[in-house]
Amino acid sequence: MRLGMLWALFIASGKMFIRNRAAVFFSLFLPLIIMLIFGVLNFEGSVDIDLGVVDESGSGASEAFIADLGDVDYLVLHQGERDAELAALETGDRDFVILIPAGWSVPPAGTDSGLTAYAGTGDPAQVQVLEGLLQQAVAQALYAPGGGGGTAFVPPLAFESVESRDLGYIDFLVPGIVGMTIMQLGLFGVAFGFVQLKRTGALRRLFATPTPPTYFLSAQVASRLIIGFVQVAILIGIGLWFGLQMFGDYLTLGIIVLIGSVIFLAIGFAIAGWAKNEDQAAPVANLISLPMMFLSGVFFPREAMPEFLRWITQFMPLTYVNEALRGVVNDGDGLLALGPQLLGMSVWAVITFVVAVLLFKWE
Repeated sequence: MRLGMLWALFIASGKMFIRNRAAVFFSLFLPLIIMLIFGVLNFEGSVDIDLGVVDESGSGASEAFIADLGDVDYLVLHQGERDAELAALETGDRDFVILIPAGWSVPPAGTDSGLTAYAGTGDPAQVQVLEGLLQQAVAQALYAPGGGGGTAFVPPLAFESVESRDLGYIDFLVPGIVGMTIMQLGLFGVAFGFVQLKRTGALRRLFATPTPPTYFLSAQVASRLIIGFVQVAILIGIGLWFGLQMFGDYLTLGIIVLIGSVIFLAIGFAIAGWAKNEDQAAPVANLISLPMMFLSGVFFPREAMPEFLRWITQFMPLTYVNEALRGVVNDGDGLLALGPQLLGMSVWAVITFVVAVLLFKWE
């Protein structure tokens, strides 16, 4: 009898969600539309080269050489230690890594430069094209006026291959869109639906029946979770169609989606408990979702932000969710490797649950 009641409430909850046009649009269709738009548009046509530079010389000559490289328009320099830069090359975050050995100095034109560039193997055709541009940039930096004189007669770089992944923009985008979907479903799917039920008096009439409130809430949460998993499966499927590379396992991905859903469902219940009507719920939901949509690394890497903003936004719940999702999808991380992200998500789950309990009201 009780299972039958729970099942009936579950079906009714799903139907109520589907009939709520605003909730369906923001939580289902908006992420899907964004995925299709960004998937069709090509954001990988830039000739910019992400170049890691490892300076083991530390001499004035190497510093001047790096400064001249920085003046080349199509080079994006990342200076760091050898292990860190090679690791970034392996994961596809660098196109090349140049090693400046200890004791290096600018050689005479037409001689061996003594420089080695490590190239990833993820996309051989692209590497072949970019090698010529990098050779040109290095020759320009070495033999520009005042930088050694003369003209380079031999290629200034010796290339070595490093096994790497070829991660494109779609590999970055899909986990971010999945995280945004989880957020939108929790905020708009719950907040709009419950506020409408409160405003119309449907909840009051419901509790005049023998229906236990816990059954009703359980059905609401279960229906949102299932809808969320279906939406995530659709987005991952579209991402695979556009060339997404899935390095992790789907069980770990599902656990991340579940914890993230709990966080944003709790926020949705908190908004629904506080707001008296849709006019109050919508601004609050947007005030919470929009900053995270643009500052938690959904569309673009957070590394592009100013340092102070990057430090602040790293504590947002969607940042933890997106980082965990990308760890699974892009790097193949398991739960142990995602310890910091899981800890942050767990803290937010507790905070949002407590806030939801304090704010939620049936009337």
